[in-house]
Amino acid sequence: MAACAVPAGARSLAAITKWAADVPPKLLLRPGGGLRDPDTGPAAPRGATVRRVLQRVDGDALDAAIGAWLTDRAPAEQPRPAVAVDGKTVRGAVRADGTQVQLLAAMNTAGLVPAQREAEAKGSEIRVFQPLLAPLDPAGTVVTFDAPHTRHIHAGFLAEEKNAHFIAPIKGNHPTSHHTPKRLPWHDVPLQQHTRATAHGRDEIRRVKTCTVIRGIDFPHASQAIQIVRRRRTVTTGQISIERVYAVTSLTVRQAEPAETAQHVREHWGNREQDPPRQGHDPR
Repeated sequence: MAACAVPAGARSLAAITKWAADVPPKLLLRPGGGLRDPDTGPAAPRGATVRRVLQRVDGDALDAAIGAWLTDRAPAEQPRPAVAVDGKTVRGAVRADGTQVQLLAAMNTAGLVPAQREAEAKGSEIRVFQPLLAPLDPAGTVVTFDAPHTRHIHAGFLAEEKNAHFIAPIKGNHPTSHHTPKRLPWHDVPLQQHTRATAHGRDEIRRVKTCTVIRGIDFPHASQAIQIVRRRRTVTTGQISIERVYAVTSLTVRQAEPAETAQHVREHWGNREQDPPRQGHDPR
């Protein structure tokens, strides 16, 4: 009933209870309304029952069940599917101590969330990364994620245990790894993709270059280095900002053309700019 009430606009336990009370008897039977008296029809649960049931639900078990259900019904994937791992703050979900619920989710190219786990707090998502992907079978899949997850142990887990590929952004929080791709002779590398798009009040140009890495980058399983230059112009103010992003990937140039690599990065950023992917109402 909660899964039906929330998409209908319910945002609290009281609203879920009210929705159930207003549902016609025929519809109330579908989500399991109790039939205490055959003459009066199914009865809606009281507010205390709604609260008690949702408090007893194991959130991670629920996420795993829904993720498995979505995976079984996912449409056919592209030749090389991708999974974007990203953390989100759940709007409207607050713990007893007043902190907001943080989730780490894995979204596939079909826009479905096959796996999702709760993180204790913002910044603790790193410990959830491997348990999140452990039940999945991402063999051959390209896994994208944010810079905090760019860690040697995660790269080894994906490449060696899961037989998956990765695209790992490298920023200043990894000074040794970041210095090497940054000082590559990018001015000698030809431009391999140029895209332009206008969205969210911004005109954005992306320029992508990739080059094969023979040696020198201190990151396991890295086969290529990537440079992405994003030039953004705010349409209303005309303000321009330029950002250079560096990344490494386990994909070789034979396994993925620069355009495909850039698409995976762009889709990951696009997911971040949208509303958080939700499997349904989180009872936590």
